[in-house]
Amino acid sequence: MTPAASVQYLQSLGAEMRPGRKFDLAEIGVLLEALGEPQRAFPSVHIAGTNGKGSTAAFIAAALRAAGHRTGLYTSPHLQRLNERIRVDGADIEAEPLARAATQVRDASEALLAQGRLPHPPSFFEVMTAIGFLAFAAAGIDWAVVEVGLGGRLDATNILQPPNVRLAVITPIGMDHEAYLGSTLAAIAGEKAGIIKPGLEAVLTAAQVPEAMAVLERHAAAAGVPLIAVAPPLELASGPEGRFRPTIVYQGAALELTPPLRGRHQADNAILAAQTCARLGVPAHAVEAGIAHAYWPGRLEKIGEHPEVFVDGAHNPLAARVLAAFLDERAAADPAVAAPILIYGSMRDKAVDEICELLFPRARAVVLTAPDQPRALAPQALARACGPLAAQFEIAAGYPAALAAACRLSQGEAPIFVTGSLYLVGEAREYARQQGALWV
Repeated sequence: MTPAASVQYLQSLGAEMRPGRKFDLAEIGVLLEALGEPQRAFPSVHIAGTNGKGSTAAFIAAALRAAGHRTGLYTSPHLQRLNERIRVDGADIEAEPLARAATQVRDASEALLAQGRLPHPPSFFEVMTAIGFLAFAAAGIDWAVVEVGLGGRLDATNILQPPNVRLAVITPIGMDHEAYLGSTLAAIAGEKAGIIKPGLEAVLTAAQVPEAMAVLERHAAAAGVPLIAVAPPLELASGPEGRFRPTIVYQGAALELTPPLRGRHQADNAILAAQTCARLGVPAHAVEAGIAHAYWPGRLEKIGEHPEVFVDGAHNPLAARVLAAFLDERAAADPAVAAPILIYGSMRDKAVDEICELLFPRARAVVLTAPDQPRALAPQALARACGPLAAQFEIAAGYPAALAAACRLSQGEAPIFVTGSLYLVGEAREYARQQGALWV
């Protein structure tokens, strides 16, 4: 396939989550077997959790690169281009390698369907996972850092098995995707803990609420794998624009980390990444340099100035609490900072009531819109459900109109935060790029 045809093929596979579709690892296993088991060509680190997976994965991959390793980074979802999901040595996969791998996966899938070895075509995420592993094997990477797409136990990435997968990493667990993972925190933690397998060197976990930690402890004990809960920092210093500098013990000495991403939670993600790297034997200088230069877009990222425009994918209650804490800390640090204008849009399957209760009262005004996605919640429905939580709200059809309304409401002084859905964040970044104002 040509690069253009490969993108059309991938887009034709439809939504990642289709109601009623039952996932297991048998089908991705059959597909990867036909492709020569590319996931066995490299060692890997596997990351699950509710929030912070992508940032933690980016920190780990950056530290490995700084140590001289050729790395692959597999994450989801993408913000603007499919290529973002598969990164080799810090760069999005290029069009030609993506097309080659997509062609191999499509041809193998069609042959397996014709032979009756697959009951139905692989899902979009299964195909992307197979493409990622093929691309990593072809690139000759030294390490893969692989983020779970949804849950863990039945996620396509969980085809990774020891000894190839060396460490499991669990970021903070909260309520999200209840329709697929369960309605209790214990049930969701059980799905995330599905990446814990006998033969792993260790499981590293961020601080968890007791209910989730108990589940992780049971799974680790059953698998005979040591569970390492990351210790808090020796010191946590605040830096410019909401950035934090944690000091930790690394290989017996104090090491200050300087993650460039905003928010206290990113200090926690950096600590988890650093302690993961310690288990891999990454030198301290590489951890320091890699984390300092890591890049992860769409998370408290500034994309505009005059007025300031930030994007943050606060798409579940745990992420909304993180954004609320950032807004509170920002206001406390500088009382002259005006209350923000929120541009908010969400998918229908999200806990919008709880998210809006956390965010809307902190805003001067809210502009309700919808991402350009079939599963988007109509802004009119948002207004009926959550409008009363805002001091003032407006409805806008699409992101450009929402930004224009937010700029008018800002009066040039209040910062604008675009949040709710990563799809909306992607649209905001693409619009800023088209306007030549993405990097400020």
